[in-house]
Amino acid sequence: MKKQIKKYPPIAQDRLDKYQDLWKNSTSREGVHPDLKAHFERVKTMGNGKGIEFLSNINKDYLGAFMAPFSQNVEEADIAVIGMPFEKSAPMNASHKYGPKVLRELSKNFMGTTEPWINGEFDIPFDFANIIDYGTIDTYGQFDLSGEMEYALEHYRKIVVENQCVPFMWGGDHTVSVAPLTTLGELWGPLSVIHFDAHYDLVTEADFPYPYHSGNMFTQNFAKGNVDPERMIQIGIRGRMTGLVGGHAKNFGTKVVFADEARIMTPREMADQIIEVVGDGPTYISLDLDCLDPVFNSASSAVEPFGLDANWIYDVLKLVRMSGKVNLVGADVVEYAPQNDPARTFGYIAAGLSWKILCWLAADVKRRNGGVNHPTVWDMALGNVTL
Repeated sequence: MKKQIKKYPPIAQDRLDKYQDLWKNSTSREGVHPDLKAHFERVKTMGNGKGIEFLSNINKDYLGAFMAPFSQNVEEADIAVIGMPFEKSAPMNASHKYGPKVLRELSKNFMGTTEPWINGEFDIPFDFANIIDYGTIDTYGQFDLSGEMEYALEHYRKIVVENQCVPFMWGGDHTVSVAPLTTLGELWGPLSVIHFDAHYDLVTEADFPYPYHSGNMFTQNFAKGNVDPERMIQIGIRGRMTGLVGGHAKNFGTKVVFADEARIMTPREMADQIIEVVGDGPTYISLDLDCLDPVFNSASSAVEPFGLDANWIYDVLKLVRMSGKVNLVGADVVEYAPQNDPARTFGYIAAGLSWKILCWLAADVKRRNGGVNHPTVWDMALGNVTL
């Protein structure tokens, strides 16, 4: 015989009336943070009132990275997302040239353009700053790496030096960092660098007398005065090559945190070291994806086991940003090889870290503008059905 169920008391009628009214009449925009509501309402007006739909990547080929508009109007832009499809210096696994294309696609698979930040606030990067997707710099016809880089530097001098636009770049192999480091150093003076990598990338001209490759982007800019090696920290260094080339880190005076050391540090301990080293000078982040343990990324040209955790890296970046002590003026995420990532698992991690860095860049642009928003404008919009 079944037991008689003692039914829980019903919801009071006044509350039930409220819930029924909300079900029939309320929209998701009601009750959200006022800054979010303003963003959603603004986005609905883009493209002569057609609006932008953010909850799906379907039929959004006309939108660029993270749903930013495609544009090369760097005179008006604050931040330019730039693809750099280099791979002539990839030592082993190939397909870095497809990295920007795939990361751009994956960056649109995250739903929305806002995200919770701290203390009840939200990251709304497209309201904080005018963000454009500059596109991928097409260097296909440049079969010589030097010619390829010189062509890219022409673009970067226009973007960074002439128009003071903040670059966020997707590689390509790590050679690509030459262009933003060179031009940001020319604009801002000597940069601090936060460098996540399995490898030092501190090759000198005496080691290998070639003007551009994936191992000398930092050292050549040390010599030019564009990067201060004593305000550079390298995190995640490991592997069998370290004994061969580690002398340069000591000679130049870069701070090195080996992967074995980093893995047993808390994010707070790591963040504090970064803040101490880079100081308050203009700072650049270079995130080579081979800093990650292969569990989080094996789609790279030089995979090294026993690396860093993607969530740990995010927590470190979050804590450095939260300190308000680091002035971020540019960044890159490099060495994604999508042909070695059939399920795009590692690509989503790379795109997610890219988004977090983009939000930081936009927040620092707003801070440097005295806390005033400089919102992104979408000239092309094909319809809004966002909740």
